[in-house]
Amino acid sequence: METDNTIRFLSSDLKKNSISNEREPIEIVLSSDDLDEELAPFYRFTNKILDTDNLVILAGSGTSLTFNKQSQQGYPPIAPSMWHLWHYCQKADENLFDLTLKATKYDSLQKQREKNGKAKPDIELLLSLCDSSLAVGNLSNQRVNQVSRFLEQAKQIILEKTSFTEAVQESGWASHDKFIRAVGRRSVQQQRLKLFTTNYDLAFEQAASNTGFVVIDGFEYSNPSYFNPMWFNYDIVNRSHSKNSEGAYIPNVLQLYKMHGSVDWRKVNGRVRKLGADSQIGEPVFIYPSSSKYQTSYDSPYLDMMTSFLEVVKQPRTAVLCLGFGFNDKHINNALTMALRTNPEFMLMVATKDPFNASGSFNAEIRNLLTAAINHGDGRIAIVDSTFEQFSNLLPERRSTTPEDELFKAFEKITASMK
Repeated sequence: METDNTIRFLSSDLKKNSISNEREPIEIVLSSDDLDEELAPFYRFTNKILDTDNLVILAGSGTSLTFNKQSQQGYPPIAPSMWHLWHYCQKADENLFDLTLKATKYDSLQKQREKNGKAKPDIELLLSLCDSSLAVGNLSNQRVNQVSRFLEQAKQIILEKTSFTEAVQESGWASHDKFIRAVGRRSVQQQRLKLFTTNYDLAFEQAASNTGFVVIDGFEYSNPSYFNPMWFNYDIVNRSHSKNSEGAYIPNVLQLYKMHGSVDWRKVNGRVRKLGADSQIGEPVFIYPSSSKYQTSYDSPYLDMMTSFLEVVKQPRTAVLCLGFGFNDKHINNALTMALRTNPEFMLMVATKDPFNASGSFNAEIRNLLTAAINHGDGRIAIVDSTFEQFSNLLPERRSTTPEDELFKAFEKITASMK
């Protein structure tokens, strides 16, 4: 993508190139005078996604990287990328970092993977090699100690660097808040919005709070609050708005599934408890980036999240909107590709940065699969080359503002002015 003012869109609605006989992404300049006409294919598909009975969001790290626009020149980013996590782990203890590279033979293995023979920074590969080296048991006691210390240090750094929501300024929440407002409210005939995320941070929880939404995340509404997957089966009603005892569903509820854990989850006495992000009680509960995350995801509570995802993509009239997700999680990829093969009513829209870039981080196998299906006329799939901020700004808010919304906004302004 050339500028922040441009997006690219690909779907089977587009005509095939007369020479290549393939559909090619159309480039849409967001400042164009004919924007409504240019965006027509995008909005046709987006509205079909939003109108489905069962809307599922799958959010990856790209949704949080939008906060980095607030970072001042020369200052660390608010939300770390994988490259930044490599840098932070290296700078924490450069001697230990170098010893770990040697112990895991990172440089030689990475050079074999790269065509130019250079060992590129890849924190996920390094952590994977740490796991495998410790599992194989071919390291000396000294090397085991070094790799183990680095692994624990890296985990702590990743948790600290992804606990960033307090550093986000009020204006920085515009994209997340707009997104929650646009997709969160569903009619009573439709299922609740299900938001699955691989991120550890608390961005979506904060955005839900900013916009007056109630989050059902599998934790009990008590203190202490422990994880109990049965809570995903419960809902919230306002009985004062109903003439019968069944009550009336409140409109501002969403279900949040944190597939790789969270900065505020800790395992205490064998149970997963929600605590402050800076709590030192218990063990952190999150899947750090490594190849072993595929196996780790089959432990609870990750198993409960993954089971829910597998079940939801099988349901009829289901649409998955993938945002800022590079398809580098094998277990999630398998679920989505299986849904495309077996569920004729399943729809998939992918919106992330540089999905068409062959040298980018987007999974090449998935890109080839999706573009091939689109070229063969599969109308269930669309791909958008955009940032999360661009996509959120384009989302239509298709309902009129209620008096409750206006009161909520007014109260927020009053409280902000009193600080």
